[in-house]
Amino acid sequence: MPYEVPTAEDLKKRFPAFSAVGEDPVAGALAEGERKVDATWPPDDRVTGVLLYAAHVLTLDGLGTSTEAQLAGFRRLKIGSLELESATAAASASSSPLLQTGYGRRFAELARQVRGPAILVV
Repeated sequence: MPYEVPTAEDLKKRFPAFSAVGEDPVAGALAEGERKVDATWPPDDRVTGVLLYAAHVLTLDGLGTSTEAQLAGFRRLKIGSLELESATAAASASSSPLLQTGYGRRFAELARQVRGPAILVV
């Protein structure tokens, strides 16, 4: 099956949390996703990769109806002795920005599966 570039409709169908997001932000996020995958990916995985990466970007931008998107700007909340830190804040200190969203973590896992383990050439 040949690769077909995913559309905004494809993203909104796969991830309904973005159904109310405008076409321009979705198109921009899909373009970013296209730059993260290439023709070496199997066609089905390539589509999934682009959609996951686009959803990751939209979530980081605070777009969509998911809890992650709604709390995109939230880092730490302290009320009396109760202190909460978002997973995004903890992940932002990590080595990979992909760990900041569930979509990014899924994209990273798919990329590992597609690319295989790293090989050291000496």
